[in-house]
Amino acid sequence: MELRPSYFLPTRTARLRMLAHTRHIVAVMLPLGAGVGFLVAMALFGLERFEPWVVHVGWRTRLTLLLPALGLFFTTLWLKGTRIGEVSLVADMDLARVDPYQAFPFWKSLGKVVGCVLTIGFGGSAGVEGPGKWFGAAMGLQYHRVLRTSSQYLGIVRRLARPPLVMARAGAAAALAAVFRAPLSGALMAAEHHGKLASEALIPCLVSAASGYVVFSGILGYEPLLPLPRAVLPLRARELFWALLLGLLCGLAATLYNRLLAFLTRAMKRTPLLWRGLVAGIGLCLLALPGRFIFHDLPITQGGGLDLVEALLKGDPLPGHALCFLALKMAATALTFAGGGIGGLWLPSLAMGAALGTAFDGFLHLGTHGYMTLVGAAAVAGATHESLLVPVVFLAETTGQAALVVPALIATTVS
Repeated sequence: MELRPSYFLPTRTARLRMLAHTRHIVAVMLPLGAGVGFLVAMALFGLERFEPWVVHVGWRTRLTLLLPALGLFFTTLWLKGTRIGEVSLVADMDLARVDPYQAFPFWKSLGKVVGCVLTIGFGGSAGVEGPGKWFGAAMGLQYHRVLRTSSQYLGIVRRLARPPLVMARAGAAAALAAVFRAPLSGALMAAEHHGKLASEALIPCLVSAASGYVVFSGILGYEPLLPLPRAVLPLRARELFWALLLGLLCGLAATLYNRLLAFLTRAMKRTPLLWRGLVAGIGLCLLALPGRFIFHDLPITQGGGLDLVEALLKGDPLPGHALCFLALKMAATALTFAGGGIGGLWLPSLAMGAALGTAFDGFLHLGTHGYMTLVGAAAVAGATHESLLVPVVFLAETTGQAALVVPALIATTVS
């Protein structure tokens, strides 16, 4: 049988259907992404002012060192009083594959976002990507509900509606793209679950993430999440070997964190949720002491850890100090989540990996300041989230360093 070139190409009807389908996706996802990007910008703008206010009140009342304990106690008090109960973003994402509306009910999701603000604003070790994902998914489902209701009166809207899980993921993608200032990473992170990409959600997530990023950056600026104070060294063969070895260490560090979290979670189960936050918060107060008195108010255990990563990139800490940062951040993050705190793990895992990479560079005297710091950050984040592609893309987007892609891919694969 003779095969003509047109045999392998879609027919004109198929191309028109594909074009119409793409137009429907763009028409639905652009407004969703823009709205979520605007709301996330307003929320982060408020959070950036809430944290200094909390610290200022702490200084005036001489309760600065007790703020993490108060924050976790307020979080568990809020969860108990609102009957939200214990919270897990991973469990919610698993449930969303079965029933998105049950996983991300609007008011309950907003209540979880408030719990995240209390956890992070008072000094708990968690990332803002957690509340962003909850909020974005809830907004995506609300948007789906509006479209579903409107389709009863407007026939054209019926063609625009996407499945509820796709809408939830698209809303989460817009929020993550805004939080990370990285549209491709936000889209991949929302479309990926347990290392698998949902193909039906990838294009909607990309469109929504791009729209959310443009609106967010138009309000708060285009500064990258991890600005480098100096250029990273060019890629050489020996860096690939060191990246492989560092990946092994990052895999061990991620395993150690998971076991520590499991141990603390089992131990904390014996304490009622209402008081669990106070018990864990006291531990966070103790872990914050080295950063306060030894390392000149460096926020090692507080927040997501971006300040710690920037400090590691700007300075040349001793390897022993970097390992101390790793141990403190690991313990604080596990204690925060075991104690009932709410938030994301992505940014804290980046901080853990950055500390390990800095220590690795210092012990071996590689002279690649910043190189192994960022490679370690990607490798630990990939290991803790069972993801290979997202941390590498995230690193390239947030730093603008193409030379980091290959060593980060090797280290993340091994870890």
